[in-house]
Amino acid sequence: MNMNQNIEEIFTPSTGVEIILNLNSLNPIAASSIIYDTNHNQNIIVVAQPLRNITPSTPFDEMHLTTLLKVDINKKRFGIKCKPLTFHRDYALFDNSKVGAITVEYTPNLIETNIRSAYRMQIGSNFKVKAKLIFNNNSYYSNRDFFVRDISINGLGVAIPIKLNGKPNSLATLKRHNRAVVGLLLIIPSSKQPFATIPLKVEVTRVNQSHSENHIFVGLKFIGLTPDKDVQLNKFIHMAQLDELRRLSRIDVT
Repeated sequence: MNMNQNIEEIFTPSTGVEIILNLNSLNPIAASSIIYDTNHNQNIIVVAQPLRNITPSTPFDEMHLTTLLKVDINKKRFGIKCKPLTFHRDYALFDNSKVGAITVEYTPNLIETNIRSAYRMQIGSNFKVKAKLIFNNNSYYSNRDFFVRDISINGLGVAIPIKLNGKPNSLATLKRHNRAVVGLLLIIPSSKQPFATIPLKVEVTRVNQSHSENHIFVGLKFIGLTPDKDVQLNKFIHMAQLDELRRLSRIDVT
């Protein structure tokens, strides 16, 4: 990146971006998107609606668009603050296909950001995470005793049924600051072998007892993630982001 490069040259159609909600909070949320259209004379950008939709009822205090840029030999993330103007259900692309999109108005001030821990990969049909959790000497398995909803560099979000087969689920007794042992299997599409196996400890950082009528939601923070496993997890999440962008844009993204 030339440091004299301006916003118009950075945020161009087909550029992969992250929509960041509450960038400066303790729990920022990131979602992969791609730029469909721009009108920089009016500070307007149209981006793809993320797979996990952002709507007028989505709670957030601030929004940023960010993207990775090469600075000398390193890659850094830069962003612009923005606000949504229109949420489109049927935004027309160049081939006349209709897609979900968001028109935003941005403040023309480029800032360097760090959201490495913000991106929470939503567990979907392509990239999967299986987990075993040991708590109070009992073993619990994903897709049976709990469900992995998202994963980031910092931790996991899991939904835990309050009851299993009509009986209380003992895992639903987790409280803040409880610790447990977790084994993760990271699974990528078209591979018979796990992409990575990650053993580590976790600590409960939040418990939402009102997540739904039948489930609680628990946030788990990773403890003791080794450098080599950190690299594997980061690569797994990055591949999932690229896959998400390809599905959004129907073009090749690198």
